[in-house]
Amino acid sequence: MAVVKKSKPAGGGGFSPLASEARRRLIFRSWGREKSGKNHFGLTAPGPVYGLYFDPGGLEGMAEKFLTAPWGPKDVQMVQYRFNKKRNGQEEAVALKEQFIVDYEIALNKARTIQIDETELWELVRFAEWGRESAKGREYGPLNGEYRGWIHDAYDAGVNLQLIQKVKEKWENDKPTGEMEPFGFKQAGNIAQVNLEHSWSKEDGFNVCVKECRQNMGIAYSDFGSINFAELAQLVFPDTDESDWS
Repeated sequence: MAVVKKSKPAGGGGFSPLASEARRRLIFRSWGREKSGKNHFGLTAPGPVYGLYFDPGGLEGMAEKFLTAPWGPKDVQMVQYRFNKKRNGQEEAVALKEQFIVDYEIALNKARTIQIDETELWELVRFAEWGRESAKGREYGPLNGEYRGWIHDAYDAGVNLQLIQKVKEKWENDKPTGEMEPFGFKQAGNIAQVNLEHSWSKEDGFNVCVKECRQNMGIAYSDFGSINFAELAQLVFPDTDESDWS
């Protein structure tokens, strides 16, 4: 039997030295009830901000303040998608998904920060895949891989990416628990660098709670009030200052 010799990879294969400094971008997941400050927080990140939105009226009456002083002026570009599962079919979902991919590629090349209504996007791509909201677990593999790839593209592009998720009540043993949990692409929390829970109360106002943080677990499960993006980023990367996040 002939012995086949394995060729050595040219030029050291695909390896490269680890960069001495972390890249100044943040991939983060934000969840919370409606009107808890998720979009506002993301818009405090540096511009240009490119938003890919599904939630109707989600920015109206809130984002305009970022166009003028003291919050701005900030370059905010947006695209608003419309999809209704009762009125629109799978063919329309496929077309809208393809449009999202085109728009997202543009945003990756032009934006400093990207916001996505992730819960609605995940509903759309599932409908585009199967013509319904769910499928058997083994059928999710290719779609999960494609979806992960979109988040990885933001890592490679060096942009800030905010994945905005809605919340729903958690049930156990067919009974509501009173506890709220995020819903959307389940793997998003594992891929993101930081997971944030947003809330608001009449007594305390807006609050950002860091649930997990890959770069600095010392700030996990901590409340930071109405912190802005640059302040959070400096907590995640303590060796940075505000100028790194402008």
